[in-house]
Amino acid sequence: MQKRNVLINIEKIINTLISSICVEKPCKILAVHETSKFVDVEYYDYNEPKILYNVPVKHFQTSKNFVFLSLSEGDCGTLRFFDNSSYEYYNNLDYKSPDIRAHNINDACFSVGFIPSDEQYTFLAQNSDILIGSKNGAMISVNGSDITITGGSVHLASNVFIDGKPFLEHKHSVSGSSPTGGVI
Repeated sequence: MQKRNVLINIEKIINTLISSICVEKPCKILAVHETSKFVDVEYYDYNEPKILYNVPVKHFQTSKNFVFLSLSEGDCGTLRFFDNSSYEYYNNLDYKSPDIRAHNINDACFSVGFIPSDEQYTFLAQNSDILIGSKNGAMISVNGSDITITGGSVHLASNVFIDGKPFLEHKHSVSGSSPTGGVI
């Protein structure tokens, strides 16, 4: 009987430890703050709704490039929990942390795009290395060295160069006819 009680207590301890370790959870955005740097999210813990406030957002970026996806209330993603405190890293202080906590609820980061399967966008007909699009159908497709823009208007905010010649300042070799002559 005593051995059985010890095993039951060990099992309770293990279950308590397991339930306190956060790794990754699906979630939904409730509010977006500071130009999409932080979000409030709802997630479920043992079928109970929970809310985390001011969670940092992990955007797709490197030291040279980025893809920015604007966030809205209702967008889905995942909460990821770090092995130790992320405060020093996120605040540009240090990669190391003196804190020994692990997978703590305070060390969450929101990652974009874990979408329920009925809502996922699928573009099976596209043969692209990179495809960026919006729900209304505007798309930029990169395939090798080719770039294709479809489904919307293209607005240029600065000069564009075509074969090394500025587009906004160009002249044509033949004017007054349709089509005009080549750019000179």
